[in-house]
Order: sequence, then C-alpha cells, then structure tokens
Amino acid sequence: MMPLTYRATKKLVPNKQDTLVRSREEAFKLIADLDKKIANKQLPRHDRAVYLCGRAVLYEAIGDRKMLESALEAYNFSKTAQSAALVAVAYHHFGRMEEAIEWYERSYKLPHEAGWEIDIGYSGALLFQKDRWPEAWPIVKSLKKRMVYALYLNFWDGKPCKEVSVISEGGFGDLIQNSRYLKKVGELCEKVTVYLPPYFFDTGFVELLRRQPWFPEIEPMLETPKDVPAAGFFDLPAIFNTTPDTIPSYPQPWVAGTDKNELVQNLNTCFGRTTRPKIGFVWAARAHETPLVEDGIYRSLTEQQAIRIVQQTSDKIDWISLQLGKQIPGIWSADIKSWSDTAAIIENLDAVVCVDTGVMHLAAAMGKPTYVLLSGAVDWKFMLDGDCVWYPSIKTFRNRDFGFDKAVDELIEYLNHK
Repeated sequence: MMPLTYRATKKLVPNKQDTLVRSREEAFKLIADLDKKIANKQLPRHDRAVYLCGRAVLYEAIGDRKMLESALEAYNFSKTAQSAALVAVAYHHFGRMEEAIEWYERSYKLPHEAGWEIDIGYSGALLFQKDRWPEAWPIVKSLKKRMVYALYLNFWDGKPCKEVSVISEGGFGDLIQNSRYLKKVGELCEKVTVYLPPYFFDTGFVELLRRQPWFPEIEPMLETPKDVPAAGFFDLPAIFNTTPDTIPSYPQPWVAGTDKNELVQNLNTCFGRTTRPKIGFVWAARAHETPLVEDGIYRSLTEQQAIRIVQQTSDKIDWISLQLGKQIPGIWSADIKSWSDTAAIIENLDAVVCVDTGVMHLAAAMGKPTYVLLSGAVDWKFMLDGDCVWYPSIKTFRNRDFGFDKAVDELIEYLNHK
C-alpha cells in the first residue's frame, strides 16, 4: 500500500500514486484494513508509520472526530513533518487554533519537501496572527509553482511593466476577495488582463464582473499569452506585502449593475408590505474540496441546523434563500440562475446570513451586513479572534469546537435580540 499523502478526493485522471476514496463506506473499509495491519506486531516500523498516517488522513478526509486521536498516535510513533501536520490540521478542525499553530510550526521545522502542503499549512498559520503576515508572504510567493501557469509564464514581481496577466487560482470568493488589488496592479502596469477558466463564464460570474466599472479586461484562461508576466490572485497580497492595516479597499463597492428584474419584483411583491428585515440565507458551501464530509462539520450546516435558524427567528425576520440546489421549509426561494441574479437579490436585502462561501464575499463586497457562521475548521482570513479584517461589514459567529453547534446558537440569540 502506497503512503497515503493525498486527501481523499475524486480525480478525473488519477495517477497510480494517488489514493482514491470514492465513498465514506470505502473510507471506513480502508480504515478497518489499516487497523488490522497496525495490530500486526510483526509489522516493520516504516510500514506502521505509513499506515498510522494513512488512517489519520482518512479520518480527516471524511470529517470524523477520530482524526485528532489518530493523528496524535501517528506523531507519537513517528515524529515527522507529515505526522505533525496531521495533528495541526486536526486541532484546526476542532477550533483549537492556538494549539494548531504550534503544531503547524513544529511541522514546518521538521525536514520536508519544499513547496509541499507543509509550507501551505505553516504560511496559513502565520496569517492567522495579525503581527506575522510579513513572515508568511515569502513562503506564499515561493509556492507559485503550485499552479500550472507558473511552468511557462514569468512571475510578475510587483514592479512597473507594460502589461501583466492576473490568473484565477481559486473559487468565486477568492477572486472577489483579492480583486481589490487590481487597481494597485493597474497603477503599476499599463495594461491588466484577468484570465479565468470556463466555469467563471458558464455561471454568469464574468457577466457580473464586467458590470463592475473598475474591473479590467477579462479573457479565457487558455488564451493567456506566454510572453507576458503573470501573477495569481492568491499572490497579490504577498506581492504587495500586505498587513492587516494596509488591505486596500475596493475602488467602489460591488454592484448588481442591472435594473430590477423579475426576481426582484417577485421579492418586493412577497415582502414589500412587511416591516421585518429581509435577510438572505446560504447554509451550504460547495463540497468539491471535501466530497466525503457530511454537512455540519466544515463549511456547510446540516439541514436541521438551517431549519432551526429559520424556525426560531421567523417571527422577526423574512428569510430569503440564496442557496442553489437545495431548499428548506419556511423560507422564500428565489429562482436564482446566475451570479447576476444573486447580486440583484442581495442588493434588495437588509442583510445576509451565510457560511464561508462565495456569496459571503459578494454580500460583504457589496457592503451588506453579513453574518457568517464558522465551524471549528475556520479559514485564516477570520484570524484568531474571529475578526475579518478584509470586510468591515462582516460579523462572525464562530464555533471553537468540532462543527457548528455553538455558532448556530449564538446567531439565533443575536438575531432574536438585535
């Protein structure tokens, strides 16, 4: 059995070295097989170390609480960068960030392959701490080879030039967050072009981007010119050596940029005469990164948690669903088909309640009060104290344990007494 160094995920073209887990049932079967091998007292020490780490990876991949216990067992047996990183991630998912940071640092100090996930984890740990961002940026810039474009494009280092390409690296929210740097890029370069993959065009997101009067030219990623220096959106905060006090504002708040369409008219017809605040709700993020994890653990509420929020506040709030793909009882569902539709609805709301997902970034970029539910597995942009220095309109409700339960309780209490 090969070392399990890859998070369980679906791959269209897997390599032989990849460990593929297609279902939770398959993951538990693999864990059971590993348990049997680990119990073999004749097992060579190297194999035992590999299997202990592999079991911890699988528990993390399916979002099981046993990840912490399993990771600690792996580290106590074999003190490597990989096993220390598994402990760091487990503490992180339990919301115990101070301990997680200690383990991320321990992992980074142990021998490891440069540019691997150890470096990513450690740079993220530094960014949780407001006074350590300058330490993180050199590591972030050294990771530019993680993207395919870095193999054939020159890296833009922030110096004035005639033309620069800015390349998509993450999802919709990542682009919204870091698009605030495009004005600074434009001040240094005569021409700025943003290159995006097909799914940005297919979802109507590019249409929304082009409605922002300050956004530069947008082209498909496959047309990125090879003779023009390039940077990824994730690189921009590092290139400009950002600190929490120097995060740039957007040139203008984001706008829907459309006249009131049928969606907005329907919204006003349903709620135009009420005096209760109209609040949008998104309770589940896309699960592409963690396809085997059940709701209620990382970035999505369970359906029961979402229903409880609506039911326990419905006498004070008119709830509007901004969620794609699934709905819950007691909430008005907008027939959203594109990002432009989402922005048009948000523009006519009083606030948005959401998990950490693209709609959160859009609502906050539009300046709407945005109440964000965070599990223990919180992203670094919310810092150690739960403060989101990127968006002044965000208020967080953070669970400092596994899952979302305490965050849900705090949000309900806040909304009922606001």
